Amino acid sequence: AIVRLDILVVFVASFVTLLASSVVLRGVKLRQIPTVEASIEAVRVATEKGTPLLFDSGWTGANFWGHSSGLTTLAFVPATLELLKQISQEAGSLGVRVITGTTNSVYALMSRDFMEAGFGMSGHPERFNPDDINFYPDNTALVLSDVEKIHRLNIGAAVMIGGHNQTSNIVIYEALATTGAMLVAGEIWPNDNSMAALCADYLSFAEENIAIGSYLTDDPVPKAILAGEDLIKGFLIGVVILGGVLYGLGVL
Repeated sequence: AIVRLDILVVFVASFVTLLASSVVLRGVKLRQIPTVEASIEAVRVATEKGTPLLFDSGWTGANFWGHSSGLTTLAFVPATLELLKQISQEAGSLGVRVITGTTNSVYALMSRDFMEAGFGMSGHPERFNPDDINFYPDNTALVLSDVEKIHRLNIGAAVMIGGHNQTSNIVIYEALATTGAMLVAGEIWPNDNSMAALCADYLSFAEENIAIGSYLTDDPVPKAILAGEDLIKGFLIGVVILGGVLYGLGVL
């Protein structure tokens, strides 16, 4: 057989569960995601220091690619945009400038929409500055610009959620360390997250980063599906535990 029957059954059952969850679990209340609170705290720290806040989603946070890596990390796009809007809302209320950049032209346009919406929600739309959204032709230009801005503006807080690589994130982390900036960071790849774990004041894990998009959106369907995913994970964990117990007892 091209596809094993047991794998097909699990896939179909998961799909049906998520489909049912999108209807049955609408209105479900999700637990608070610490990354969001840490990011808001970073805005407040920037306020106290009187400096702008740097928001950097990296190449993964703006990943629209069509190959397997892009499909895997595409969930970060709505997450980073929703977080940017939330940060902008708090920044608008406190009068903090938010500086962001990307190597994806489409993401740059979307960032403008979400930032403008966030500042509008704060009641201070006039504080939104489209010039604070920067587009770069490649990752090297983005990193160099980030480092220059960190030193020139004495950045006091930064949120780096999404994905970078070891050759770029460590450079930005080092620059932020020289200004004593509060750093909220989370990467998609484990080897990159190890760098964030060493440097960040708050470390956000990949699973948490993906959930941000569903947590912050006003659409009830993503929230319900996210809750459905937890049900599936709970069931599979139970199956693994049961299998281990039965194997230990010699039943299997």
